Amino acid sequence: MAEHNEPKQIRKAVPVGNPQYFDDRTALHLVQAFAQEVELDALLKLLYSQLKATSELRGMQYVHQALSVDLSFGNQDRHTADYNLSFRELQLGKLILYFARRQSDESIQTCEDLISMAFPSLRNAVTVLELRGKAPQGITAAEQQTIAEVAPLTREPKTDALILLALDDYPDIKSRDGEEWAQILMSSVHEQIREGLRQADSVYHIGDDLIAVLLPHTTGSRAENVAKKIRMLIASLHLRGDEITEQLTACMGMSDATSAVTAEEVMEHAKIALATAQAEGRNQISIYRAPESSPATLRLVEGGAD
Repeated sequence: MAEHNEPKQIRKAVPVGNPQYFDDRTALHLVQAFAQEVELDALLKLLYSQLKATSELRGMQYVHQALSVDLSFGNQDRHTADYNLSFRELQLGKLILYFARRQSDESIQTCEDLISMAFPSLRNAVTVLELRGKAPQGITAAEQQTIAEVAPLTREPKTDALILLALDDYPDIKSRDGEEWAQILMSSVHEQIREGLRQADSVYHIGDDLIAVLLPHTTGSRAENVAKKIRMLIASLHLRGDEITEQLTACMGMSDATSAVTAEEVMEHAKIALATAQAEGRNQISIYRAPESSPATLRLVEGGAD
């Protein structure tokens, strides 16, 4: 629980990947917008503008001592919300939000939702900035791959794919084991997927029971292969009840921006594909296709049935 003090409001960490105060289509649009900014200053400027538009924010400051970065936007004021950001062993700096007066929990949570949606892009921007400061001979092959994953620095959202994922039997698990355990389970699945994919990919919750995965520079068969990989990552997690081990499975719906004009359409297509997968049974993947010369089609990926 956050600690509220006068005249400051202090936050130790921000919950990553679970926006509560934005609808799913708006969340996707924001995640896409943040993902297009790999330069740290441009990304922070975009985050500041979104925070200011949705809250009473007066100013914002970002400090990363190890990288000698200290960027300020707007004006400082007497009330603050401070966030020490990190991902695994990677320190991502400190973010300070300034307000003229004490903010409600809902206002702070809205700001944290925006920070959580920008978090994967912030992680990428800090990583690239850190690697740029190293001598070329000191960069490992894995670090070169990281730079390649988030490059080029400017790109078109038309190359993005979206996967929506729903755990099979999630309502039954929630009813049987309780809401707290169900949320722990969703967080475990979220973390498993995030650790198994590229650093450039964004993983976040939608509502109570869906996980969304945004894949930059990934369409067609490459996106399909990622969906299959996610299926394997989920299969490696098990529920332990009494003396049996229950393997987790999930249905997935996938769409990409090649068949859509707006982020809203991409989300809607993914939802249609997910509903088709769920209608076919457990552990299914459905892909939304919209050829130019014919109506939209849905294709099931082989090998999903138990």
